[in-house]
Amino acid sequence: MKRLLAAVIAGAALSVAAAPAFAAEVAYKIDTAHTETTFVIDRFGFNSVIGLFAQSEGTIWLDEAAPEKSRVEATVTVGSLLTGNTTRDDHLKGERWLNAVKNPTMTFKSTKVEKTGETTAKVSGDMTIMGVTQPAVLNVKLNKIGTAPNNQKKQAGFTITGQISRKAFGSASAAGMIGDAVDLRIEALAVAQ
Repeated sequence: MKRLLAAVIAGAALSVAAAPAFAAEVAYKIDTAHTETTFVIDRFGFNSVIGLFAQSEGTIWLDEAAPEKSRVEATVTVGSLLTGNTTRDDHLKGERWLNAVKNPTMTFKSTKVEKTGETTAKVSGDMTIMGVTQPAVLNVKLNKIGTAPNNQKKQAGFTITGQISRKAFGSASAAGMIGDAVDLRIEALAVAQ
């Protein structure tokens, strides 16, 4: 009887060990040094201003087996804005525009991920800019998941695009002269924890 019980337990243990592992979400921390949020906005109809926010942080919970279960929370530091002109940078970070003192961060928290291709998805979420939260949809392309050659850490790289209305977030300065549509492009790198 003892031998039979031992054989049953051993068989059960072997079957559990041999069962395929179910993929689960993995937390990836956004790598600030290798992530940039860029924007393009029309200026008087003559040209566009291109700028970037150099500091961001957050977490992407990536489920490779079921991408629609993935999620993201990200924060961008408004004071890290750069356009190549310090006078303009100070102006945009000032009270009349983004008011970085009163609103030091912008955030995005996903609410839905819809897979649109093998490496693409539409990510819906709540975006907060200048203290105003609005729904936003971002187009996400997974560029690569793998081990980085320089540090042997698992990483995921993304290209993210979208467009928002600055008026929707309460920015009406120079309306009719400075464009309302803001095109976004984010090059993001995240490292598995």
